[in-house]
Amino acid sequence: MKKMFDMLWIFLRKIENFIMITSTIILVTLVLTQVALRYIFKMPLMGVEELATMTGFWMYMMGSASGARERNHIRADLIHSVMKNERTYRKIQTFVTLITFILACVMTHWCWNYISWSIKSWERSPALMIPMVYSQMSLLASAALMAFYFFIELLDNIRQAAGKPGLALPKAPYDE
Repeated sequence: MKKMFDMLWIFLRKIENFIMITSTIILVTLVLTQVALRYIFKMPLMGVEELATMTGFWMYMMGSASGARERNHIRADLIHSVMKNERTYRKIQTFVTLITFILACVMTHWCWNYISWSIKSWERSPALMIPMVYSQMSLLASAALMAFYFFIELLDNIRQAAGKPGLALPKAPYDE
């Protein structure tokens, strides 16, 4: 079971990294192409902004999921400086993570409803007429991944609040 979980964890990380790297390269290429065409060749290309926005959706949303996985989102955590008892701190962190997990589940539900509506309405981008659902799917994918990662973090915090060691999650190659 542990080996399967580790394989899933690593697989999700690789998929997220692939999407983030690919979308970043595409986004930079689109912006540089638009700048070159507009200001050097005086021939603006219509629709580049739409493609850049849609690509940016995937880049930002996968970045947020990656931040949830790595637990490196920006947070205002003053509790650790005030709380000296590690177990009490872990109990508070468990509660905070529970709230975060619930909110991520609500967000996933909302995204599911939004995608369902988007598929029914089949709205398209103004210039290129690309179905908007392609970029909107990034919201659902990101929300589902964040809910999963916050659930794992919740389990980890519950274990640590009970005085047990934290979960041994697979490390990324760049962590070592």
